[in-house]
Amino acid sequence: MTETHDQSFEWTEVADLFGIEEENPDLLEDERDRILERINSLSCRYGREYVIKKITLQTTH
Repeated sequence: MTETHDQSFEWTEVADLFGIEEENPDLLEDERDRILERINSLSCRYGREYVIKKITLQTTH
């Protein structure tokens, strides 16, 4: 595994962090890909822990 892969999230992790149902019919696959791309970009730049903390802060306040 490369370092970038180690920093990346999979959709199941993102859905769990945001409380999104896996089979959400309102969320199109291209939207999921766009969300995942943005999160993984931040993860590569700042690390997984930063992204998890940021998501937690945004979803609890």
